[in-house]
Amino acid sequence: MDAAILLLQLISQNPQLIPDAAEQYRSPGQVQVAELNGSLADFAMQSLTCYHKTARFRGVDLLGHQWNQQYKYGAEQSIIFRVYFEGMSGTPYQMIVAGMKSGSRVRTAVIRENTVIPYNRHCELEQWTAT
Repeated sequence: MDAAILLLQLISQNPQLIPDAAEQYRSPGQVQVAELNGSLADFAMQSLTCYHKTARFRGVDLLGHQWNQQYKYGAEQSIIFRVYFEGMSGTPYQMIVAGMKSGSRVRTAVIRENTVIPYNRHCELEQWTAT
């Protein structure tokens, strides 16, 4: 049987699945603030979890030590990094993120990504977060 037909049958029998799935998507992954001061990999994993809570982290590359847009956020320092990850289907994706710092606070900004489902804009790192 076609997967689309099975999905429609499942939804028709369980109409609450769609609102539940939408609510699940709107809630970002939980950030472990203590991990933000660790290594670049720790920071990248926490960022990924916040933006795509079901993604599996596969790696990170540092792309630069200063983002030319950091002034828009009032950041004192910034880095740009690429996160490699897999979605629930195992499909590989990448996102380029600016990590910014101002005093003891950090935040991120997604510069670009190639995912089918866009990143969660309710991620706590979209705002300044104390570390």
